[in-house]
Amino acid sequence: MRLTYEQDVRGHSVVDAEGSVIGEVEQLYLDSESMRLAGLRIKLRSEAAEVLGVQHGLFRAGFLDVPAEAIQSLGQAVVLRTQARNLLTPPVSGRPGSPP
Repeated sequence: MRLTYEQDVRGHSVVDAEGSVIGEVEQLYLDSESMRLAGLRIKLRSEAAEVLGVQHGLFRAGFLDVPAEAIQSLGQAVVLRTQARNLLTPPVSGRPGSPP
């Protein structure tokens, strides 16, 4: 079965509930059973990574995984239902913002 998307959101800006642009969509995660959106991986702007305490560097961006439940809308920009700092979970691999 081939999956198609009317609109590819990779590269679109991500805005949190405060109206701050925190980064852009890097990757989409799909639930393999339901074939629905499970979440997004956000490539954070350096300012957002600093505020969130997500490890990043000059040549290495910081990332944040966002569950589908935290997404309010997908369009020209991705709008989150909450502030970005509310999406942080305890790190699994020792790095803030690392995937579970």
